[in-house]
Amino acid sequence: MQLIPSLDLLRGRLVRLRHGDPDQATFYDLTPEGWIRQLAEAGARRIHLVDLDGAFGQPRQGRFSHFPALFPGIRFQLGGGLRDRAAIEEVLALGFDAVVGTLAVEQPALLRGLPGGKIVLALDMKGERIEALRALGFDRALVTDVSRDGTLEGPGLEAVARVAEAGFRVQASGGFKALSDLDALSRISGVVGAISGKALMEGHIPLEDPRLRAVLEGVA
Repeated sequence: MQLIPSLDLLRGRLVRLRHGDPDQATFYDLTPEGWIRQLAEAGARRIHLVDLDGAFGQPRQGRFSHFPALFPGIRFQLGGGLRDRAAIEEVLALGFDAVVGTLAVEQPALLRGLPGGKIVLALDMKGERIEALRALGFDRALVTDVSRDGTLEGPGLEAVARVAEAGFRVQASGGFKALSDLDALSRISGVVGAISGKALMEGHIPLEDPRLRAVLEGVA
């Protein structure tokens, strides 16, 4: 399993939202580039970026488009506001390793022909379409427990396990506060990654922890 640092970007700044609510936002003084350098030095090999401007329907800032070229040793995956095939193709052409979103869930025909390994489904667990999506060739999924997102209450496991049992390689997100939170996830077959933002940025998981490099360098 791989620990995947998450960077939420709003107007070019690092921010964390509680329960995904823009009215419960915490901004950080770190620059995105400076934080990525620290994560890279700690061993990060994959980073999850969220374009909150795009997610909230605002014009895409594009201030992160140079990250793949600036940090060639890191695989970046990007989510937020990718509402059509052209937007996805543009992001992949910039060198992003994968895109994350709901488009493949809502309109899977639009993504026919794109490499399945470049698409990470952001699943709406209110639906029951995960087996059909797996049959279309998509096998990577991000499952977020929004009720725990940004709370440091520990991860939820039920939805993660259900998606993994359907044959997906799952990245779990929401609630992480310590490396020990990975233990229960690692026992669920099919869970390959855990996404953490606040716990890393606020030092609940210290970059100096000698155990951290191994999980940052893992494979997702």
